[in-house]
Amino acid sequence: MLIKGGTIIDGTERKRFKGDIRIDGNKISAVGDLKPLPDEKIIDATGLFVSPGFVDILNHSDAYVTLFENPAQESLLRQGITSILMGNCGSSLAPLTDGVFVNSIQKWGDISRINVNWLSMGEYIEELKKHKFGVNIATLAGHSTVRRGLVQSDPGGLNKEELGQMTLMLKRSLDEGAFGISSGLAYAHGEHAHKEEISKIARLAESHKSVYSVHIRDESEHFKKSINEILEMARQTKANIEISHLKVVGEKFWDQFTPALKEIEKVRNVNFDVYPYTVTASVLYSFLPKWASKGGNKSLIPNIQNGQTREKLIKDMENDPYSYGDMTVAMGNINPTYFGRKIKDIAKNQDASPEEAVLNLIDASGNRVIVFTQTISEYNLKKALAHNKSFITSDGAGYKAEGSGKGEVVHPRNFGAMPRFLGKYIREYEIMSWEKAIAKITSLPAEKIGFKNRGQINQGYFADIVIFDPSKITDTATFENPFQYPRGIEYVFVNGKVAVENNILKQMEGKILENHAKK
Repeated sequence: MLIKGGTIIDGTERKRFKGDIRIDGNKISAVGDLKPLPDEKIIDATGLFVSPGFVDILNHSDAYVTLFENPAQESLLRQGITSILMGNCGSSLAPLTDGVFVNSIQKWGDISRINVNWLSMGEYIEELKKHKFGVNIATLAGHSTVRRGLVQSDPGGLNKEELGQMTLMLKRSLDEGAFGISSGLAYAHGEHAHKEEISKIARLAESHKSVYSVHIRDESEHFKKSINEILEMARQTKANIEISHLKVVGEKFWDQFTPALKEIEKVRNVNFDVYPYTVTASVLYSFLPKWASKGGNKSLIPNIQNGQTREKLIKDMENDPYSYGDMTVAMGNINPTYFGRKIKDIAKNQDASPEEAVLNLIDASGNRVIVFTQTISEYNLKKALAHNKSFITSDGAGYKAEGSGKGEVVHPRNFGAMPRFLGKYIREYEIMSWEKAIAKITSLPAEKIGFKNRGQINQGYFADIVIFDPSKITDTATFENPFQYPRGIEYVFVNGKVAVENNILKQMEGKILENHAKK
């Protein structure tokens, strides 16, 4: 196959150039001024940009349980994403301690819909190889998944034996193909991980030349302290650190963001990722005062149901920097009639305050509600997108435009993150060059994670390629109607095969990516 006459942006920040790309099998065999060979299929890319396939290193297709429900991962493919890294924010589908699937991802997806027939990371990867997927798939090992498996519902500090078991399971996962380890330090099990524990994880990742991805402890009042914790660990361990979806939540704390960026610039081995939206999709309980969920669900639900602690909780919530009433219920283990509704409207129907309605929702759902909230500064977002240490991700999962049929309202980033970044922030706002923007979503994240021979238009690299119209590329997904594919993307190639052509899914050619970097 020959892609002819396009403007190539090769992912290396090299200046764009007119040229042709020959695909032989699953790889790029030549780049330049090429003459067609006999019987060679020609793709006319005149007037279009040709770039490497986009690399999404903060993806939750596993945690949202869309990986097996929708293996084609259309909403990712249609926005040009060809490779994803799952197992983020402390939660992965392996390794497990027993045959009963752990609860570490229940806050995001209905795990009852997965037939779990694996325990180890190696067994999980072998199971993935039996399936066909639309995109290339890789995973981290989730710290909270392992931790919860060892100590069950008690999220407190680990004793010496438990710490040793956890370290061994994570090490085996790295040996068996995981690309690194992730922690969700804002969630029940992650927040109890002390300095020694996370430093041990960081050193383990470093010894295996793997990434350590961290969702920080606090993204609002204690944002500065949380960032400093990770930067200090990075300096001490020299680990390859990725800070997940860097943001400051709440207008009251927005001024902490620029100083944090300056501190991150000083630490060579730290990067961060960001999604191009000012609205977050967050687990509802994560906004509550920390004391309420200190012992996990076994403490939170009783605290909500107990009259005395419930009253104290509501008073503390009234002093929070968040506007609970303006949050919109997106999905969860509740009646679908709540989806898409603001909490203040739900509260009105319940003849309750927004704070009381929040507690009612958490109680009724077993603490499994995700909400949208407008809490990120557009000014800070632009600075983060343009920063030389940032990567752009979806922080989403792969869906179909037809939706799940459950009435849930997913974040539009699942359908439009990359086209929104390129259309709004690069074409319209011109926050950086096209060359730098493409590098941020191709070669740079691929190099950070260790995806070999991906992320560049270069001879010998896998032919993951996107052909798009720079004047038309844009997202169409909204919060009111998120199940809409973007415009302006003409072709998507995965491993040398046409995966998307003229907005039609052609075939699924994704591969399971493994990392076996040893100490």
